[in-house]
Amino acid sequence: MMRHDAVMAPRAPESKAHFIARLRTSTLPVGVGSPHFSHGVVQEDGVFRVRKLVLRKEKVDAYRKDHSTFMPEHAEMLSEPIGDVVLEAPTLDALIKKLEGARWPL
Repeated sequence: MMRHDAVMAPRAPESKAHFIARLRTSTLPVGVGSPHFSHGVVQEDGVFRVRKLVLRKEKVDAYRKDHSTFMPEHAEMLSEPIGDVVLEAPTLDALIKKLEGARWPL
């Protein structure tokens, strides 16, 4: 599950420089995207990846069963970085170099 700051989505757009600074000081996985997280940075199989977030139907169903409401914030909270790989690199520094050259926002 994605880690979330105390800020409730939707959040203000985050600059690439601010995200990279946050990525350097955060524990993985790290969410990215605006106004809601759409991707996550993970470390898998010895490499760093930016993956699309996926919301599994069974998580939605379970959440709805236990709560009376379901909003975009809940979708973001329950999403997992298990979708398509957007960027990949052998080190965090190499991934950051790729991010610096990538379109923004992701």
